[in-house]
Amino acid sequence: MENIFLTHIALLLGVGLIAGWVCKRLNASPLIGYLVVGALVGPGGFDLTGSKEMKRALNDAVEEAVELDPDFVETHRLSVDMETIPGKTTAGEDAVSAADKTKAEPTKNFVGEELAEEIAERERRVVEIQDEIRKDEFAFEATTEFGVLLLLFAIGVEFTFDKLAATARYMFVGGSLQMGLTILISIAANMLFGMSLTSSFVLGCVVALSSTALVYRSVQDVGQADTKRAQATVGLLIFQDLALVPLLLILPKILGAGADESGGWFANSWVDMAAKSAAFCGVVALAKGTTVKLIAPRLAALRSNELVILFAVFALLGMCCVAEAFGLTPALGALAAGVALGENRLTRQIDALVLPFREAFSAIFFISLGMMTDFSYVWLHPLLCASALVGAVALKWAAAAAALRTCGMDFRGALAFGLSISQVGELAFMILSLAYAQGALSDVAYQTTLFVSVASLALTPNMVKFGMTKLGMEPEAPEIGRADADLDPDLAAAINSKGGHAVVIGVGHIGGSLAEELTTLGKSVCLIDMNPVNLQPFAQRGIATVVGDGSDAEILREAGAGRAEIIVVTAPRDEVALNVVRACQQANPTAVILARARYRLNVQPMKRAGAEFVFCEENKICVALLNLVKEYTLGGAKAGAAPCAVEAD
Repeated sequence: MENIFLTHIALLLGVGLIAGWVCKRLNASPLIGYLVVGALVGPGGFDLTGSKEMKRALNDAVEEAVELDPDFVETHRLSVDMETIPGKTTAGEDAVSAADKTKAEPTKNFVGEELAEEIAERERRVVEIQDEIRKDEFAFEATTEFGVLLLLFAIGVEFTFDKLAATARYMFVGGSLQMGLTILISIAANMLFGMSLTSSFVLGCVVALSSTALVYRSVQDVGQADTKRAQATVGLLIFQDLALVPLLLILPKILGAGADESGGWFANSWVDMAAKSAAFCGVVALAKGTTVKLIAPRLAALRSNELVILFAVFALLGMCCVAEAFGLTPALGALAAGVALGENRLTRQIDALVLPFREAFSAIFFISLGMMTDFSYVWLHPLLCASALVGAVALKWAAAAAALRTCGMDFRGALAFGLSISQVGELAFMILSLAYAQGALSDVAYQTTLFVSVASLALTPNMVKFGMTKLGMEPEAPEIGRADADLDPDLAAAINSKGGHAVVIGVGHIGGSLAEELTTLGKSVCLIDMNPVNLQPFAQRGIATVVGDGSDAEILREAGAGRAEIIVVTAPRDEVALNVVRACQQANPTAVILARARYRLNVQPMKRAGAEFVFCEENKICVALLNLVKEYTLGGAKAGAAPCAVEAD
């Protein structure tokens, strides 16, 4: 049991790796694989983590102690599952304390020295198992909580006031309408089934929240992420993410958590919360201004990935500590840290550098969310679970479609994108777990809602695909901005002073060699790659670099693609290269686009997408091998003559 936490984490990462690989092979979202595999390996499935076994061992140890001392549990105030303890139906408060042991000392005189030693030995065994369970649960909860904080941090980094202005109507009007309708109808429905007003309100808040990360990924997969409809829908999702903050502040007050008012600024708890929230907003504004004007320019000049990522992690944890110092939730601090680090020269780099950590911890979070699904409960209550799932999805679909239609979206578009956000999001679990811990939800309500969340998340990619393709939505071309007013000043100066500009997308051996040659020829060059480590050697030598996805219009604009004469796409995967070529053609229709393709069947699609020249690896290898065969077996053709015939391919 000593290294059970490490064993659990290794197990979760291992099964997560397998699930992610299988999902990629099946062209499905890895997040879905994490949820499913979590449900399979968790206590409700095959219980590979051994959680049930440890709890059974604890109950067995307590039962042995109770055989010697019937008042053992009450005397030592143990917190255990009493279902397997004969004649016991209630548990005490928590673990054994020093005071409890002192109180138990007189037992020696009463039962005899030998029996007292046996009781003490069994007591030590119980405490040992409890400590192992508690340490494991604490460490695992801390890990998953950090995954949630990283998700919120990423949402804050992506939040910009430009997006706020562009989607303000959908964000505030549509978001308020969608969440309000969902919560009100949920309250009415739950109260019809005999639930209290507080419990009904909590479940309404849970159901009202959707999954920003999963929806955005799924919409990207169907090529709709840059459309006006998608941006409007993202406005609703941003409103939900922002609404999570006041909900996390208000719900503990409603549920009675955090009732200790000591250390408050004001006697009234609501006024105190409002004052502290306002003060915290001032701290965030100050941090954002300091980052933009002082810290970001100096870090950018140092060109050090290590310092950037240390600064990002320090800002994240520091803002969480500040939020806790104000008596607010760390989740609010994580979101605020992202907002403070957004909209500056380092934003893209910070997002890219934090990405590996965010993905790893997010995988653990989604796996742990799946682990909480109890298959035995679903098996015993299939009708209830299925009805709750259909009802929740239908309710959210109707509310979201009504909100989008009210804000001006066409009817079929509102139906399609309303369906895409009709799941119960992963961040809603924060509210669900809080309410369950405070006793506001019964086991039935908790397990049913948890199943609805996990199942609806797993169905999201299919719901998005169905909505985009089967509901008769009119096609819409993505909007691509071509303005370059926000170019980095150094890059803009280089473009204006040198003989033409080139953009190279994908910095492997091929992309790096091309960049070197183009620089030698006197061109201004900007490199784009998802991995900042690949870009670091070039950035240190003064070559412009942009971290991000080459198919993203904003990334292309940052790299100066709108003013490029040549754009070279060297992505090693054909499906990625095809998307990048399309985006480059839309960003700059006059540029000469050169693309790399691995397989011959993708040459023509890339040309149709806008590439003027496509260099096919399959063709080159085939011609080279044929020439070798002719030279060494037939003695016919001259080696190296034929490849010229396929240069345009």
